[in-house]
Amino acid sequence: MNENRKAVRWNIILPVRYVGLSRHTESSAMTKDLSVLGAKLAMVERHRPGDKLEMMLDMPAGGSNNSMCVDADVVWQKPACDLEEGCNYMAGVVFRNIRDCYKQSLVEYVSLNHPKEFRQHWWDGV
Repeated sequence: MNENRKAVRWNIILPVRYVGLSRHTESSAMTKDLSVLGAKLAMVERHRPGDKLEMMLDMPAGGSNNSMCVDADVVWQKPACDLEEGCNYMAGVVFRNIRDCYKQSLVEYVSLNHPKEFRQHWWDGV
């Protein structure tokens, strides 16, 4: 698989709810890593490259719940090696037309709530 990442990915686990627009499915997933441009998701359902998802990322912070809605395209999906997680597939998604304010919110969330992870990738650029 070619490496196409254009942004730093942080090892952040967040709950995701999504609607599959291609096949009209609703489900949930967990991020395995996250960037301002995309994510790696642990999923139950099978998707194909090109499938479109409408996702809601739940970013808990300081007792209040901040949710962010983003549109995403499935770039790849493969069977999960570790089925103990209750997920059948790992998938890479790229966010479509993500707003700059959402990118900033993600960076702020990671820097405030996962400072070690944020500092670890500081020199890679955001």
